[in-house]
Amino acid sequence: MCIIKIKKNLIFSLFAITEVTEVTGANEDTGGSEVTEITVVNEISKCTEDIIVNDPKFLSSRKKWMILFIATFSGMLAPMTNTILYPALIQLSEEFEISEIAVNSLRIAPIVWAAYSDRFATRRKVYLLSCIVFIIPTILCSIAESIWVLTILCAIQACGSSGMYSIGAGIISDIYCTKERGGAFGIFYLAYWFSNFIGTLSGGYIIQYLNWHWIFRILAIYGGFIFPFIIFFVPETFCQSTLTSQSKSSQNRFNPIAPLKLLAYPNVILVVIYVSFVSSILTIQNISVPRNFSARTYKLPPSSIGLLFLAPAVGYAIGSLVGGKYSDFVLQRARKKGESVYPEMRIKSAIVGIIIIPSSYLAYGWLLEHNFNIYPLMILWFLGAFGSLITFNSLSTYLVDVCPGFSASVVALINCIRLMIAGINAIVGSLLENMIGTGWFFTVISMACFIFTFLLVIVYFKGRQWQKIFFNGDS
Repeated sequence: MCIIKIKKNLIFSLFAITEVTEVTGANEDTGGSEVTEITVVNEISKCTEDIIVNDPKFLSSRKKWMILFIATFSGMLAPMTNTILYPALIQLSEEFEISEIAVNSLRIAPIVWAAYSDRFATRRKVYLLSCIVFIIPTILCSIAESIWVLTILCAIQACGSSGMYSIGAGIISDIYCTKERGGAFGIFYLAYWFSNFIGTLSGGYIIQYLNWHWIFRILAIYGGFIFPFIIFFVPETFCQSTLTSQSKSSQNRFNPIAPLKLLAYPNVILVVIYVSFVSSILTIQNISVPRNFSARTYKLPPSSIGLLFLAPAVGYAIGSLVGGKYSDFVLQRARKKGESVYPEMRIKSAIVGIIIIPSSYLAYGWLLEHNFNIYPLMILWFLGAFGSLITFNSLSTYLVDVCPGFSASVVALINCIRLMIAGINAIVGSLLENMIGTGWFFTVISMACFIFTFLLVIVYFKGRQWQKIFFNGDS
């Protein structure tokens, strides 16, 4: 019989033994050798079985689709809690007798949720807690009688919704392998961006036929509907090797802003800068549309302006699905050709979107400057949104791929940084457009977008080298 001697510190992969030190010849003495051999085989079987059972990537397709549905449905709350209030701002300002309503979300919140989730190897508990943090303040918002109380409660509510978004993205990363992840994130981001339009549209009807209190009642019902689904259908999906668990257990303190350390990782910071600028263009566009189309020669009423947002919503939907599927297709095609597959290939899959973004917004700005027909403008707006989501989906999935074990943290970091930068640029953008005019303003942001593209070129060629340096330095 042939006896295989294995090192004691052997690490098992999912499908095979990674290292065999020595193979001896047949041994006729079966006194103790058979026992040793049987013990080793049993240990291998047990280890492999445990990994397959506990790894969420081995869940059935039906369970994965259920979890994806829940994560997507809950992730829609993050943008919807803001956009659904836009139509209510006038009613709120009149009721509370103030000139402006500023409902601020705590942008740092998703980072804290994600840091706890990644540090303590738990998704489910944080997911449930963030849902509770969303539901309770939302109920209290519906009965608030002070604008300051309402603002504080809305900020806490935003902590919960942003937590569900970032942890939901982490769960999707946990249950899908690399070749499936782009398509799954495509569906997730499709719902996220489309919910902006749903929020604005539904908020308008709620204000028209009910009042602002019902906005929060409906959001509370939404959150209450999601909560039991999380309890009964979302298992713990964070899966770690024993080696990773041991290294993490050596860390005694929890750092709530630990995800910010990822900004020292060149792959992350350069891609986040580009994504944040593209997100700024989308925000600037959303603010610019009501101002431009209610004036000039268009003079559209508020209800018609609201319908204009259908154009980017469709662009977001198609771009998200196409971007995710195409990103996976690029990797699978390379694998079939026998080529080496690496995460930076996802940047290559974003080229179409990278070209469309500056081109469409440059044309949009000058046509709007000359009061061109509204239909070509909506087509260009659609193309800009389409290209943005192709890029956003591919690059977000890329960051998840190059930050193994930190999926929730990196998604939360993207969301936090891009929203803060978008908010600042939106203010500066409005002032700049008034100063230099719409045509030149969109020329400036299109040229800036083109220049920032070189950050992605650098990551594409240097990304693999940086990844090795960064994670070897951490280990």
